[in-house]
Amino acid sequence: MEAQEKKWTLTIWPERVYHALIAVEIVLVALSLLSQYVRMYPSLFGAQFPQLAHYFVVEFDVNAEANFPTFYSVSMAIAASFLLFVIAYLKSNVRDKYRFHWFALALLLLYISLDDASVIHEKTSKYIKGFSDLGGWFEYKWVIVGLAVVLILGISFFRFWLHLDNKSKILFLVSGALFFGGAVGVEMIGGHWAYSNGTKNFIYVLFTTLEQSLQYLGIATLVYTLMFYIRSYFSFFSVDMTGFSKNV
Repeated sequence: MEAQEKKWTLTIWPERVYHALIAVEIVLVALSLLSQYVRMYPSLFGAQFPQLAHYFVVEFDVNAEANFPTFYSVSMAIAASFLLFVIAYLKSNVRDKYRFHWFALALLLLYISLDDASVIHEKTSKYIKGFSDLGGWFEYKWVIVGLAVVLILGISFFRFWLHLDNKSKILFLVSGALFFGGAVGVEMIGGHWAYSNGTKNFIYVLFTTLEQSLQYLGIATLVYTLMFYIRSYFSFFSVDMTGFSKNV
């Protein structure tokens, strides 16, 4: 009986992964919009099967917690964090000047995954209740903290961003603009609308859906960016699974 080593290599194409993620996000957003239509017009869709309609609304609303969209967003943030940790590890091996920036970004994405799972940013609102009722663009007071965070991150990582190659610069900028544009920018617009028109209307639903959609797209673009970066600068890095097959 002879043992023969057999090597399996896991090959990942960043472009295909990105396209698959976009497809998943389109499906999730479409189901969310449909669920909100069912919620707002229960007499049309939920009269015969009220429990099924309620389950559909709860499980596919992108603005709700502990459902399918939440699982997707948390998983994507963890995936981005993992890729950043991989890059940080490889950078540390060569004592790269910006290795700690990569580690910091990995921790940031890990925090974002925790925030998606437990809605930490919304819970911070209770700590700023002492603020005057600003209304309008600052109807949701936590965006004040969000704007401060974006400013601090921009200043802290500006030199890191400058050292990247041109394509990576563009991709990082686009992914950050999409994510924070949704999380903070569209949230402010939605808050302004809610301040004037309330939240029980389909226009507000469109704002909240756009907010989450941009965040999904930002994380997906970041995942693509990181896979592209690994493929471009660490061609020696691969994932192998080695096993043994027995020949008699």
